[in-house]
Amino acid sequence: MTLRDLLEFHADPWHTSAQVWHRLAQGIDDTAEQVIRSTRDVGDAWPGGAGSAAAVRRATALRAEVSNAYNPAKRIADAMEHHAYAMSGLRRQAEEIVASARQAGYHVDLVTGVTTAPPSADMAGGLDRSSRSTESVLQYLPTVVDHARAQDDATANRISVNVPSPGAGFGTGQLDGVSRAVLEAQSERSPAEIHAWWESLTPLQQEQVLREFPELVGRMDGIPVSDRDVANRSVLERERSLFQQQLSTIEAREDFLWIILQQGRFSEVYPDAEDPRTALENELRKLASERVELPGKLRGIDAITARLNDVSLPEAYLIGYSSDGDGRAIVSVGDPDTADNVLTYVPGTGEHLSKVGAGLERADIMARDALKAAPDENTSVVYWYGYDAPNTIFPDAGLDSYAEGGGPLLDTFQTGLRATHDGGIPSHNTVLGHSYGSTVIGHAAKESTFNADALVFVGSPGVDVNHASELNGVRPGQVWVTTAENDIIRRVPDWDFIHGNDPSDRDFGARVFASDPGNPDDEAGTHSAYWDQDNIARKNIARIVTDSPVRLPE
Repeated sequence: MTLRDLLEFHADPWHTSAQVWHRLAQGIDDTAEQVIRSTRDVGDAWPGGAGSAAAVRRATALRAEVSNAYNPAKRIADAMEHHAYAMSGLRRQAEEIVASARQAGYHVDLVTGVTTAPPSADMAGGLDRSSRSTESVLQYLPTVVDHARAQDDATANRISVNVPSPGAGFGTGQLDGVSRAVLEAQSERSPAEIHAWWESLTPLQQEQVLREFPELVGRMDGIPVSDRDVANRSVLERERSLFQQQLSTIEAREDFLWIILQQGRFSEVYPDAEDPRTALENELRKLASERVELPGKLRGIDAITARLNDVSLPEAYLIGYSSDGDGRAIVSVGDPDTADNVLTYVPGTGEHLSKVGAGLERADIMARDALKAAPDENTSVVYWYGYDAPNTIFPDAGLDSYAEGGGPLLDTFQTGLRATHDGGIPSHNTVLGHSYGSTVIGHAAKESTFNADALVFVGSPGVDVNHASELNGVRPGQVWVTTAENDIIRRVPDWDFIHGNDPSDRDFGARVFASDPGNPDDEAGTHSAYWDQDNIARKNIARIVTDSPVRLPE
């Protein structure tokens, strides 16, 4: 579907078709009653014999088919009616944006949706104020067209799954299973489009995809959290068994090779090698390298599994998981799709699958604090280790590359939270970064499309902008920061070319909130002490998350 298709959409034929299907559904319902009343006593009226048995079977099948036909017909009618209203609303939005652009002298390509500013808009290499205002409106045009495409696909699927099957009759049609190729193609679309596609699948199709392709479903932003949780738990359990088996195999092989080495029987293992001893020693080194990684991965898997299964704590959901490289883990306390408030916590330097236990504890702490701050509200806290974090403070943490890679991933995740959230009232979404995690947020929040209501930087080395107003994804008044007086991060030189201006400086323009000063004799410990018991930072974070008044430094 192109922009032109959207602008030329007419709702009347859809309303008319919907009315026809509504009348058909009502007629089926009336007829079903007559069929049921007139055939249910066939067996009593015609007792015994092959003919009677055949008549009873046919009557039973007919009653089932005509009874099952009402709901599909009604669903097709409802889908057409919803499509008419939804597309009309999207067309009006597109018309308003295009009209505004044309009034300002812009050219709008109705096929590609590309807009071109008039020559008069150029002022010394930049756009004049009027054109900047127009540009701020035009940025929503691709999103409107994307929503229209998703709506069109969803309606087509809803109709297809409910049409009659030529072989079996009306109301018994069933869509084919979803292939890996289809799923991989969907994963390239926006979270809103993915969500619309997922909702258009039948329950049987969703179940099939979760069963056959959990590793793909689990990482797709736009699929509901509860479904991603099912997929990722499956992958987690499978990999736990695999790694345990690999570790046992490696240890058994090492034990065998060490005995061979001690007994000098090298040629028995490597009879064709030029130097059997060297070949055996090389294999031992390789096995040792492989063995070092596995316990760490298993430790991370065990920490995640323990939290998911802990019935004494609020329910947790596994939204993302991978053991590749340093690993990835995205775990929420509570379901973000149904929460009033959602906090996404982004950890910093040194994060690794083997160390996720500490991050999960912080998520639980912030969830408890939010409950105290707003006991009548439902708050979900997401531990988002969804990027490749720097391994070392020097030189890794001084590089932008990790934030450049993580920023777009965080952006898509936040957009996905909006796409899958239930209910008419959007949740209040906060994104908090600790240490280098704040730098990742800075790269994501530069974009005006970033989905967050508030940002929180804790112990930040810088977010690669020099003023809060450059974080276009939120209002400057909703950029919050705290750095403890004795946090070792304060020793990082405030040089603009290393992650930009210090966010806790007054001239950055953020709202600085209070945290405990920390221990002057343990500056490294202070960097991680923001979640310690009774630290005022915890209460302030909870207030920001729940959109409550915050205590500022005096």
